[in-house]
Amino acid sequence: MRSKRQFQAIPRAARARCVAALSMIALGLCMAAPAAAQSSFARGTPLDWAGVLTGCFLGFLALTAAYAAAFYVILREQYLLWQLARILALIALTITLSSLPLGEWLGRESAARQVVINLLFDFSVAVIGPFLAAVLEPGVAGPRARRYMRGSFLLVLLITPAKLMADCPPLYMALRNGLLFAMLLLLVYVLVRCTLRGSRAALFQLGAGSLVMLAYGISLYHDLVLGRPFAQFLYVLFAAVALELLLTTIGAADRFRRMKRQHVEARASASALDRMAHTDSLTGLANRRSLLRQFSEKPPLAAAIIDIDHFKRINDHFGHDAGDMVIIAAAAALRDEGVFAARIGGEEFALLVYTDRAAELAERLRARLSLRIARDVPGLDGPVTASAGLAWTVPGMTFDAMLKAADLELYRAKGEGRNRLAVAKDQKAAPSSAHSGAQPISSAAA
Repeated sequence: MRSKRQFQAIPRAARARCVAALSMIALGLCMAAPAAAQSSFARGTPLDWAGVLTGCFLGFLALTAAYAAAFYVILREQYLLWQLARILALIALTITLSSLPLGEWLGRESAARQVVINLLFDFSVAVIGPFLAAVLEPGVAGPRARRYMRGSFLLVLLITPAKLMADCPPLYMALRNGLLFAMLLLLVYVLVRCTLRGSRAALFQLGAGSLVMLAYGISLYHDLVLGRPFAQFLYVLFAAVALELLLTTIGAADRFRRMKRQHVEARASASALDRMAHTDSLTGLANRRSLLRQFSEKPPLAAAIIDIDHFKRINDHFGHDAGDMVIIAAAAALRDEGVFAARIGGEEFALLVYTDRAAELAERLRARLSLRIARDVPGLDGPVTASAGLAWTVPGMTFDAMLKAADLELYRAKGEGRNRLAVAKDQKAAPSSAHSGAQPISSAAA
């Protein structure tokens, strides 16, 4: 209590300054620990620009590897596996070329580390040919060129031992360099040729690989002509590889976009072809093939066949254009709920009926057909009528048997004077509720 009274006796301004000072001291103490940790990390972590660039390059390689793996899951394209294998080899090569401690067996100056470096380098070169053979569109590169590009994988691996020898014969090394240069020319030739043929993949790869090929070409020039290694080769190669992988990734995205568009177009074409195969071109109704598919997928309760009476006279007196207009108007009149309408002949239509009152619905549509033709086709010298026959379906009834039963009723309607609906008299197989709505005798049109 006394300390509290003494503190309250201090002037307000002095108390404010005291609180501010204590706050600053507390903040400094809180920041001291992370600052000390950061200083300790900085003192114990030697870092130069070469290390920074190597880290950036490794991060870029890891990102493109994940990108290639993700695209392979989507596209299932073989070239993405070759690309992924090359990126992983480059990651391993970059690590072994760095000053990172990799254990006693792979010490910085050990022979084993040099062998691993040479193997990884040659492997990263060897997969270029198979990658290009897989990435180019079918047809733009001939089968011989593709075989040569795939064969370059084994070629590079076969001449790899030249890099592993401590005292390699000059002739062996010259052979190796000559074969690598020939492979380089082959790949450039194939890419240029495919680009001229309109290959987008070749165009991307030509742009992506130009700097890499230039780096290899400069290195081979130093080895073959100048007789000394290219000192800045790795720096130039890493920059060229980074640009190549970036453009290759863009090319993969472009390929994915084009494949998606082609897939959409193919589906649209398939859908259009399916409609053409199952649709009557004049009326837009289903055709016989579509009628069969509908019958198989959803068997009806009854089937009816409707035929325009004296249709030949319409064609003979008014021309085929008027006849087509009559058929189009008839098709429009037959579209209704509870039925599946199809045109199965010149002036003949079939109905699959899915309502218990099948005879009543079929008669209504038959009568509506005449009214629709009178409204839509002017200039005819009288009404156009139609005859119809309806038969009930039974379990296990085939498509042809169903149409034959309805067709027999149609002939009966025509024989009794046309312009009417004839319903099958034997209705033992018909639904019980259908008996109340259908008459088992011929009925004249209203």
